[in-house]
Amino acid sequence: MNDLITRFLNNFSQWHEVGLTIIKTIIAIGVLCLVAYLLTISYIPSEISFGDTLIFLLIFVACSLVYTGLSIVLFFFGISLMPIVYLVISTVDKYLPPHIRIGKKLPFSKISILTLGASLYLLYTIRGLLLLHWKISFYIAITSAFISLFYYAFYINRQKIKEFSNKFENLKDIIDDPDASENLKTFARTKLKRLETHIKDSIQISFFLIMTPLVPMFFIGDIGKVFLDFTMQKTGVRIDKATLYIKAPYATLINSPKTTNKELNQYQTYIFKDIKVLFQGIGENTLISYKVKNIEKQIVIPNEYIIIESSRKVDE
Repeated sequence: MNDLITRFLNNFSQWHEVGLTIIKTIIAIGVLCLVAYLLTISYIPSEISFGDTLIFLLIFVACSLVYTGLSIVLFFFGISLMPIVYLVISTVDKYLPPHIRIGKKLPFSKISILTLGASLYLLYTIRGLLLLHWKISFYIAITSAFISLFYYAFYINRQKIKEFSNKFENLKDIIDDPDASENLKTFARTKLKRLETHIKDSIQISFFLIMTPLVPMFFIGDIGKVFLDFTMQKTGVRIDKATLYIKAPYATLINSPKTTNKELNQYQTYIFKDIKVLFQGIGENTLISYKVKNIEKQIVIPNEYIIIESSRKVDE
C-alpha cells in the first residue's frame, strides 16, 4: 500500500510540474495576444481604471481559452500522426552513419481508437475552414506535423520515466540509508539524476508543444490576424459591423454616410451603420475605423459621445 502511495505521489509531482508549466505558458500567451492586437491596430488605451484592469484580466483569460481550444484541435491531429513520425524517423535512421544511428531504440507510438476518431471528427467539422484558403490548410498541416514530432519526443521521455519508476523505486531512501554502501548510493544518485533530467526534458517539450500553434502565426501573417480578430470579436472588444450613435462634434469628423431622426437631432446625435469598432470597453475612449475610397481611417472618440449597437442572430 505504501509503495502505491509513493508511486502515486511521484507521478503526481511529475505531472504537476508539467501541468503548471502548461498553465503558465497559456496565460502568458493570453497576455501576448492582447498586446499583439493592440500593436496591430496601433492603439494603446488611456486612463485605465481599476475596473478596466479586471476587464483586461478577463480578456487575457478569453485569449487563453481560445488559444487552448485551437491547441486541442491541433493536438488531436498531431497525436494521430505519431505513427507516421515513427515510420519517417525509422526510415531516415537506416540511411544515417552507423555511429549516430538510433537503431531499434525508438518505441512504436500507439494511438487509441478514441483519439483517431476524435481527430477524424474534428477534421470533418472544420472541412469548410480547410477549403477556405490554402494558408489555413498549410498552417494546420505544418502545425500538426510539429506537434506530432514534439509529442513523440514527449512520449519517449514519459516512457523512460515510467521505466525508471518501475525498475528503480525508493532511490531517495537508498541515498538516505546510513547502512547502504557508497557504491549503491552513487548508483542511486546517478539514476535519480537521470530521472530528473527526463522530467526536465518533459517540461521543456511541453513548453514547445504549447508554443507550436503560436510560432507559425508570425510567419503566416494572415493566420495571426484572423486569430486575433476572432478572439477580440468573441470578447466584445472588436465589432466588425456595428451601428453607432455619435454626438457632435465627433459625428461631423466622420466622412461616412449618416442619418438622424427628430428625437436624435435635438441632441445632435447621428447614426452610422456598418462601422468597424476596433477597440472598446476599456479606458475612456473607443477606437473606430471606416473606409473612404479604399483608405481606412481611424478615429478615437470619448465614450460619452458614442453609443454602440450590435446585433446577432439568436436561435429560437
